[in-house]
Amino acid sequence: MPSLSKSRAIVLHLTRQGDSGAVVHVVDSEAGRQGLFVRGLGKGRGVSVAAFHNLAILDTVTYATPRSSLLYLREYAPAVPLNGIRSDLAKSTVALFISEVLYRTLRSDDGDPDLFKWLEDSILALDALEGPAANFHLWWMVGYCARCGFRPEDNWSPERPLFDMVSASFVASPASTESCLSPEESRLLHLLLNSSLEEALAIPLSASRRRSFSENMLKYLSIHFGVRLEVKSLEVLHAVFS
Repeated sequence: MPSLSKSRAIVLHLTRQGDSGAVVHVVDSEAGRQGLFVRGLGKGRGVSVAAFHNLAILDTVTYATPRSSLLYLREYAPAVPLNGIRSDLAKSTVALFISEVLYRTLRSDDGDPDLFKWLEDSILALDALEGPAANFHLWWMVGYCARCGFRPEDNWSPERPLFDMVSASFVASPASTESCLSPEESRLLHLLLNSSLEEALAIPLSASRRRSFSENMLKYLSIHFGVRLEVKSLEVLHAVFS
C-alpha cells in the first residue's frame, strides 16, 4: 500500500489529461514545485475543476507509485475559501497573473518554506483587499524578486537615478540603455521597495505607467531567472485595469 503524505499546496495551473484526468501544478509547502495527478475530474465525476482555481490554497493528501514520476492526489480540501478572489474580477485577474508568473519561473526543487509562507500571506492579503487592486501585482513582483534572492539594491539617490537590471542596483549612468529603467520607473521601484501594501496601492499611476513597469519587472525576472519569460495573462491584466 502506498504511503500517504499530507501537505499544503498553492495551485498554479491545471492541465487536462484525457476525459477525466488532470495534472494540478502546485507549489508545495515542503517540496516546492510539484505536479499532482487527479482522477475523476469533470461534471458528474465527483471532482470539481473550480476547486483548483488560480492560487487556491489546499490541504492535500498525496501518494507516489513506482509507475509514475507524478504524485497522485488522493484527498484535498480548501485551507481557506478565498471568496474574494473567486468573486471579484479584478482580484481573480491578479491571481491569474501571479499564478502564471510562478508557473513560468519556479522549477521542481527542494521546498522553500519562507517563500511559501510569503506567497500564502500575499494571497490572503489579495483576497481580503478592500478597494482598488490595480497596483497589487507591482508590489507583489518587487516582493517576489526579494524572496527569490535577487532583491534590487535600494541605493537610489538623485545622483543615482537609474535602475540597472543586470547589476540590480541604481546607477548614475547606464552601461546599456536596454538594461536600465527610465528615471520615472526607477523612482517608482524605489518607492515600492520602501512601501507597505497599503502605501503601494495608494501610489497614483496611469494604466500605461503600470503596464510599462510590469513589462520591465518581467524583464528583470527573466534576466535573473535565466529564462525567456512570456506571461500571456499580462494583456488580460492591463485590459481589466485600463
